[in-house]
Amino acid sequence: MRPSPTERQHRILDLLRTGSVSVPMLARQLNTSEITIRRDLVTLKAQGKLLRVYGGALPRERVAFEFSFKEKEALQREAKESIGRAAAGLVEAGSVLFLDTGTTTLAAARALRAVKPAVIVTVNLCIASEYVGQRETRVLVPGGEVGALSPDLYGDWTLEALSNVMVNIAFLGCDAVDLNDGFYSADTRSAAVCRLMIKRSRCAYLLADHTKFGRRSMCRIASLEKLKGIVADSDLPKEARRTVRRLGLDLITETTKR
Repeated sequence: MRPSPTERQHRILDLLRTGSVSVPMLARQLNTSEITIRRDLVTLKAQGKLLRVYGGALPRERVAFEFSFKEKEALQREAKESIGRAAAGLVEAGSVLFLDTGTTTLAAARALRAVKPAVIVTVNLCIASEYVGQRETRVLVPGGEVGALSPDLYGDWTLEALSNVMVNIAFLGCDAVDLNDGFYSADTRSAAVCRLMIKRSRCAYLLADHTKFGRRSMCRIASLEKLKGIVADSDLPKEARRTVRRLGLDLITETTKR
C-alpha cells in the first residue's frame, strides 16, 4: 500500500535532513511518480519547510546557514583580507597557532597558507577545510558540539581538548570592541573558548575591523590588557588608534613596519 500524502511528505522531510534531494530519487524511495513528488515539494515549499531548486529541493535550515555565513564573509571583505595578511605577517614558519571562529580569522587562515605554520588548532570547520590537501601544516580540531547556525565547535568537550594544548599565538575573533571595557562575543560558548585560549597561548591578538569598535555585545570576553595586540584595518579611526597604543597594546595593520 502506498503512503498517504501526509506520510510521504514526512518522509521527504526526513530525507532532507541528510542534505539535498532530487525528484527521481524521491520517486524511487517512495515508490510513486515524479509528478506526485513535484506536487509534494510544492506543498512543502508553501509551508516553508524546504527550498525548491531545479530538479529537487534543499533543507531550508542548511541554506539559511550557508547564506548567513557567506553574507558575513562578504561584509567588509577588503578589510578582513587586509587584516588576514597583517596577521600572517606576525607568524614565522613552523609556529603553532590557534585560530578562533569568524570570517576575519578565516581570512587570516587563507593568508597563512603562504607562511606554512607547523600546526593550526581551530574550532572553526571552515578554517579546517581550507587546509585539506596541504601537507606542510597539520590542522587539529577538538571535539564538541557544532553550532546550529555556525561552523564552530563549542562545549565541554571542546574546552577539555583545548586545555591540553599550548600555542605560540592565538588569533581571536569578536563581535564588538569597547576600548574602555574590553572585547565581546554574542555567544557565551564562543567567549569561553576565547578566554581559555588566552591562557593557553604565549600571546594573543584580536582580529577586528573598524566597524566593530565602539560597540558592546552580550558577553564580555576579557579586558584588552589580556592581549598582546590588535590587528585591524587601515580605516580604524585615529582616536581608536591612540587609545590602543595608550593601553600598551601593539596595533598591527597591513602597513605596519616590522
